[in-house]
Amino acid sequence: LSLAEALDVRDSGSASHCQRVGRYAELIARELGLAPDAVERVRIAGILHDVGRVGVPDELLSKSGPLTDEEWGWMRSHPAVGARMLDTTEFGDIGEWILAHHERPDGKGYPEGLAAGDLPIEASILAVADAYEAMTADRPYRPPLDPVAASEELRRGAGRQFDARVVDAILRVV
Repeated sequence: LSLAEALDVRDSGSASHCQRVGRYAELIARELGLAPDAVERVRIAGILHDVGRVGVPDELLSKSGPLTDEEWGWMRSHPAVGARMLDTTEFGDIGEWILAHHERPDGKGYPEGLAAGDLPIEASILAVADAYEAMTADRPYRPPLDPVAASEELRRGAGRQFDARVVDAILRVV
């Protein structure tokens, strides 16, 4: 958890991104009716979801322009790196969710191109929590979206980019 916070500071200058993703993930999991211990595991997964960025070069994380294909390859490696890092820890189950948090119901995600039936609900929760936080946070390449615009963007991606049940859940709690 300390490593996740340190990486957050490295990436953005504050430790708030992962904490907010954890909080959104917790709210979604609770809204979906997951058991209290599962809600806590999802919250921890939200904090750890980007731990694999330890393997991404600093200059890519702070790059303000578009990424090249090679640079995208580096960025797309972070879920697998994170999952491997957690594999032999008490967070091994969370590693599976982190591996799949950039997968999509339409099968166009990464790293494995999994589709709706193969995605753990926990990974889908992380995807929505991460996307909402990213859209509503200030970034070097764009100002934050207001919550209404971010909600509309999630609705547009429901069923294709995001699990529709998870989108509905976050929209009820934010």
